[in-house]
Amino acid sequence: MKFRPDIEGLRALAIVPVVVFHAWPAAMPGGFVGVDIFFVISGYLITTLLLQRLAAGSYSIASFYAARIRRIFPALFAMLALVAPACWLLLEPAALHEFARLLGATGLFASNIELYRTTGYFEGAAELKPLLHTWSLAVEEQYYIVFPPLLALLWRFARRRIGIALVAVGLASLAWCLKLMPYDAEWAFFAAPARTFELMIGSVLAWWMGRDEASSPRPAWVDQAVGGLALAALVGSLLLMRADHAFPGPAALWPCLATAALIWVGSTRRALATRWLSMAPLRWIGAHSFSLYLWHWPVLVLTRHLVLDQPTPVQATLAVALSVALAWASLRWVEAPVRQSKVAQPVMLVAGASTIVASLAAAWALTAASDHRAAQAGRDAVLRAGASDFSADRKRCHSSGNRWLDYDARCLFGPETAARTLAVWGDSHGVELARALGDQASGRRVAQLTGSSCPPALDYTPPGRPRCAEVNRGIVERLGRDASVDTVLLVARHEFYLNASGARAFEAGMAESVQRLHKAGKRVLLLDPVPTYHYPVPAALALRWRRGEDLAAQGQTRAQYESRQDASLALVQKLAAGGQAQRVAVGEVLCREPRCAVVDGDHSLYFDDNHLSMTGAARVAPAVLQLLEVKTTATAAGPVPFR
Repeated sequence: MKFRPDIEGLRALAIVPVVVFHAWPAAMPGGFVGVDIFFVISGYLITTLLLQRLAAGSYSIASFYAARIRRIFPALFAMLALVAPACWLLLEPAALHEFARLLGATGLFASNIELYRTTGYFEGAAELKPLLHTWSLAVEEQYYIVFPPLLALLWRFARRRIGIALVAVGLASLAWCLKLMPYDAEWAFFAAPARTFELMIGSVLAWWMGRDEASSPRPAWVDQAVGGLALAALVGSLLLMRADHAFPGPAALWPCLATAALIWVGSTRRALATRWLSMAPLRWIGAHSFSLYLWHWPVLVLTRHLVLDQPTPVQATLAVALSVALAWASLRWVEAPVRQSKVAQPVMLVAGASTIVASLAAAWALTAASDHRAAQAGRDAVLRAGASDFSADRKRCHSSGNRWLDYDARCLFGPETAARTLAVWGDSHGVELARALGDQASGRRVAQLTGSSCPPALDYTPPGRPRCAEVNRGIVERLGRDASVDTVLLVARHEFYLNASGARAFEAGMAESVQRLHKAGKRVLLLDPVPTYHYPVPAALALRWRRGEDLAAQGQTRAQYESRQDASLALVQKLAAGGQAQRVAVGEVLCREPRCAVVDGDHSLYFDDNHLSMTGAARVAPAVLQLLEVKTTATAAGPVPFR
C-alpha cells in the first residue's frame, strides 16, 4: 500500500486535540473526537490493505494478525510494563484492584467492556483510571477480529455487493447506536457495535476509492473546495463540540465524514489542505501518534495520583512533555526495531500470545497485592473505609442508571407518627443528607426523592438523562398535592450543570421549581453547594497519612471554595432573593476553619470526591433542622448559618 504523507499528518490532527483535551480541557472542548478521526483512518487503511491482498491472492488471516501484533503489541505492552509498577507504588488498594482488572481486560482487548461496567468516560472517577484510553484499542481490535473474515467471505461469494454490504453494516451500527443512546449512553460510547459505523465510513471509502481508480480524473477545484470545507469542518468539531453533548450518534458523523473527505481529496495531492497535512512537523507528530496516545493519559493520571488533586497547568505541561519524550523513545527503541525485524510469522504470533498471558499474570499478581494491602489494619485502612460510608438505602431509595422510582415508591425516614414531612428533592447529593435528616429529625418524616444527575429543575434535561424532565414534572405535581409535605429541600451539584450545555435551562428550571412549590404553599429550602474535590477524599486521606502529611491539608481553603462555587452560590442567592426560598449555608458548616473540613477524627466527610459521606451528611443535617424552626420572613434571602 502506497504511503500517504497527508494521512500521517491527519493522525497529528487526531492526537494533538486528544492530548489537549485531556491536559487542558477548556482549550479544546471537542478534542475527544480525535479518537473518531483515528477510527476512520483505521477503517480506511485496513480495508485498503485487505482489498489489495485479496485482489493479489495473498490474503492470509495469520499474516494479518501477525502484522497487527508487530504494529500494536510492542508499544502497548511496553507502556503496560512501566505503568503497572508505578500504579503499585501510587494507588490505594481499591484503585490498584481496579487497575489490575483493567490491565487483564486490556491484555485481552476487552477494556471497553470492563470500563462500561465500572465507569463513564467523562465522569470524575474516569480521570483516575490509568488505562481508560485503552477502550479505543479494544474497539479496533474487536473490529480486526470480525472484519477481515467478513470481507474475505464477501470477496468470495458476493464480490459485486461488497459496497452494499459495508454500507448496510455501517447503517445498522448507526441505527443501533441511535436507539441505544437515550437508554444507555455509556454503552453506546464504549460498545464496538455502536462505534462500527465510524470504522465503516473508512471501509466504504476504501472500497469506493479502489473502484474509482480507473475513472476519469475530477477537476482540481473540486479537491480544493472539498479539502478546504472538510478541514474547516474538522477543526470546527474540535473547537465546538463538548463532552456533555450526545455522543457518538449523529454528532460523530460530522468529524468522521470530514476525515473521510480529507482522505479522499488527498489521493490526488492537489488540495491545499492535503499539502498542509503533509508538512514535516505534522508528519513527525503523526508518526509518534500511537505511542503518544498510549503514554499521555497514564502520565497525566499518575500525576493526579501523585498530587492528589487536579494537575495545575504547569504540572499538566510537564506531564505532556514527559509523554512526548516517552513516545519518541518508544518509537525509536521499541516499535521501530520490532517493525524492521525479520522475525518469522509463527514466532510473532507466539510472542503476541505470550505477552497476553504475561499481562494476565501481572493482573493476577497486582490483584493479590491489592487484596493483601486491603487486609492490613491501620489508620489508613480506617480512613479508606470512608469510601463505604454512604447511605445503606442508596440502592433501594435512589434512582440511578435506567431505573427510576416514582413518587409512590419514595423512601420515608423518621418517626412514622409524625404529621409533617420534609421532602428532599434532588440529584445524588441529596441521598445521604435525606438519610441523615431522617436519623436526626424528631418531629417530622423525611421523604427522599433523588435521581442521579437529575437535579430538581423543571423541564431541564441533563446530558444522558432523557427521562429526568418527565420524572421531575411528576414529582412537583405530587409534592403540590401532598398535604403532609410542608417543606421541600432542593439539593443539586450546581457546578456540574452550570458548566455543561443547557446551563440557562438549568437555571430557569430551578427558578420554576421554587416558584411552583412556593405557589403550592410549600416552604422551600436551598442547600448551598457542597465543597467538591478532584480526588476521592478517603483515598487521599489514607495516602496523606502514609506520607506523613497533615490530613487537613486535603481540604480546600474558604477562598477556594467560594471561587470554585462562585456561579453556584450566585444562583442559589438569586433563587432566594425573592423571599420564596431560604438558603442553608453549607460553607458555614464545613468551612469555618481556614480550610474546609474533610475529616472528623478518622472518619472522612466524603465517600468520594464530591458526595458527602454519612458522617459528613450528619454534620450538615442540623443546619437544615435548625432552619426548620426559624419562621419564614419575606426578606429571608440570605443564608442561615448553623451555630
